[in-house]
Amino acid sequence: MTADERGAVFALLDDCDATAARRSSRLYTGFMHERVCADAVQLEHVCEAVAADTRRGLHAVVLADYEFGRHLLDGDAQRSSTTQRGDATLRFLLFERCEKRSREEVDAWLVTRDSGAAEPSVAGTSNVRASVDPVQFEAAIDAIHAALRAGDSYQVNYTYRLGFDVFGSPTALYRRLRARQPVPYGALIALPDGGWVLSCSPELFIEKQGESLRARPMKGTAPRFDDPPADRRSAEFLGNDPKNRAENVMIVDLLRNDLSRVAQTGSVKVPALFSVEPYPSVWQMTSTVHATLRNGTSFAGILRALFPCGSITGAPKHRTMQLIEELESTPRGLYTGAIGWLDAPCPGDDTNDSARPAALVNEASCGDFCLSVAIRTLTLNRARQTGKLQGTMGVGAGIVLDSIAADEYAECQLKASFLTGAEPGFELFETMYATREEGVRYLSRHLARLSSSAAALGFRLDDLDAVRAQIASTCASLPAQTPHRMRLTLGKSGTVQITAAVLTPLRGPTVGVLLGPDHAFSATDASDPLLRHKTTRRAEFDRGWREAEAKGAFDTLFFNEQGELTEGGRSNVFVKLAGHWWTPPLAAGVLPGVMRSVLLEDTSGLQAAERVLTRTDLQNAEALMVCNALRGAVPARIVD
Repeated sequence: MTADERGAVFALLDDCDATAARRSSRLYTGFMHERVCADAVQLEHVCEAVAADTRRGLHAVVLADYEFGRHLLDGDAQRSSTTQRGDATLRFLLFERCEKRSREEVDAWLVTRDSGAAEPSVAGTSNVRASVDPVQFEAAIDAIHAALRAGDSYQVNYTYRLGFDVFGSPTALYRRLRARQPVPYGALIALPDGGWVLSCSPELFIEKQGESLRARPMKGTAPRFDDPPADRRSAEFLGNDPKNRAENVMIVDLLRNDLSRVAQTGSVKVPALFSVEPYPSVWQMTSTVHATLRNGTSFAGILRALFPCGSITGAPKHRTMQLIEELESTPRGLYTGAIGWLDAPCPGDDTNDSARPAALVNEASCGDFCLSVAIRTLTLNRARQTGKLQGTMGVGAGIVLDSIAADEYAECQLKASFLTGAEPGFELFETMYATREEGVRYLSRHLARLSSSAAALGFRLDDLDAVRAQIASTCASLPAQTPHRMRLTLGKSGTVQITAAVLTPLRGPTVGVLLGPDHAFSATDASDPLLRHKTTRRAEFDRGWREAEAKGAFDTLFFNEQGELTEGGRSNVFVKLAGHWWTPPLAAGVLPGVMRSVLLEDTSGLQAAERVLTRTDLQNAEALMVCNALRGAVPARIVD
């Protein structure tokens, strides 16, 4: 790795409950190297090497894939059929520096890594797709029920994957998710291979402080409501529901059994059972299990006894994990694995250390550590062919014999709303030509584009008929024979707002346009997925047409990073070359304008088509035209 590549690697383990008095967030920088264990036989050897690293002053961050737990249970000879290369590893990232920070200090650090503004910059996901559909989900639940009736398991935690495209920076996306769900076990990690981990896990897997071990399995979910009485009833239902309590106690018993393998005899206790905790979108039921670690137990020994966490497998663990492998179509990877930190061993923690050689003490001792269950966790990577940032997140539900597939699927969607419901920092909008007599011109095209963008970006748009009625009512209230500029905005949650203002006429039959590069406008990025949607994230475009208007022109034309003509700040552009009309393709980073589509479909008139256009083409153009739904098609000329 180059120095720059090494410097780009970091790990933030983010406790949103951290204070100035208890700086429990950890920022790891100064990446040195990585140790990877993909073979269960090598676990002790790799952990000893990591312990040696930490004794030399390095600091370890732990990332454990769920499938690595199959290796621990089955032995490395039995490889999972769904596991692909890189999906079954235990990774240790070793850093020179570890700074403990408060929440306020983490807030400030995230701001500096993002836009420098208090509000996170625009970021989110689009084109979310599930690895199973409802029919496949129901078939899997039927198969689980058959296994439960056969006595193969008491509970199976069935999961599937959500794939998605990412816009904005990983840091900005993490800030938005963190604001939506502040948790004690957050993580923002820039990996050595260029990938990212963004986690907002509320669940502790296992924590060691001195001789004490603590686990807090989370099992049981209920929705939150805006109405306080309904919200309280939901929490009370969860706390008293026999099904959720039965699922929770099954996992508590499993964790007690796992902990007993590394705990001092009689030390395993359950001080808190069936606690109900609030999170922004759900209520969660948790329980707490304590134990005292047996002297001389290593970190590798603890992993062999406990990993993966029983709350995300089911019970009994070994057979249930085999069922999971048979039923889930894709590997989980880091999802439902573990994320956390591991400190250097402290030989003095073991009461019998004085009677043993120092070398043996160092090998056997285990430093303090804290591992979360990697739920509500995104893994991001660049697509090989396009370079676009894409991500994966898992969701799942605990299935018992009386589970109803439709209810469990709804629970998975509720859990997914942590991601799909996150505010991206913009609204969708349409700008339309409207009169009292005609209504909105090209209304069906506007609504089709709005619907397409809403579906791609996860905006709620449930009732188009209601939107049409709202538009019709607004048009009916307009003065007669007076064209208006109507603006419709759609918020992430489905809120629709409509305003209208009188449309001022153009100054003449031909309008002037500026060329962006000549007026200090930066190139656009053709790979930016938001350019395909009409969003309120358009500061540069708005600056373009306003600057043009100030100079007596109509718009500014933009170019992408390849020097290709794209569009105006408020218009699409058509260029006539050798008797034929051409417009830039959408792939250049172009909004699919309503008037653009009308002109492209006009085979009897303009007969225009798409092609890549450059500044040279503009200079050689026989004619130039800009268009939008408000103004139609307008002849244009380039002005300084």
